[in-house]
Amino acid sequence: MKEDLNAKKCREEKISSSAKMLSRTTVSQYFYMPISKAARELNVGLTHLKKRCRELGIQRWPHRKLMSLQTLIKNIQEQGEAEGHENDEKLRAAIEMLKREKRKVEEMPDLELEDNTRRLRQACFKANYKKRKLVGMRFIEPESSLSGLSNKY
Repeated sequence: MKEDLNAKKCREEKISSSAKMLSRTTVSQYFYMPISKAARELNVGLTHLKKRCRELGIQRWPHRKLMSLQTLIKNIQEQGEAEGHENDEKLRAAIEMLKREKRKVEEMPDLELEDNTRRLRQACFKANYKKRKLVGMRFIEPESSLSGLSNKY
């Protein structure tokens, strides 16, 4: 019975020491992957990683926020390529603002996104939604006109 207790205590000490070895810089290298995958890569348990993050002042894992910013930057770059050189200066300024925001989030993961970033993200979501809806309507139109013909004859 005492041996089981000692083994358990030794295991806990091993885990807590490996979790405490995690510095903020070490943890921040894994921000671009989901927390469960980061825990596997760091060879610590998910719960221990979360506890260590809270000790370091990181309340929420920033993976989704960073990926959202990265996707937004990519979407704006694609939009700029599609439109041509009409709004080059505005697009460059927006991309630079997003890159600054991304660096801030990497340094301070609990940072809220700025209002401009939120509005830009919302506008991008809306544009993508309209584009998907338009593409969907193009596929539906020929089918609906053909089904109308078959009903007549």
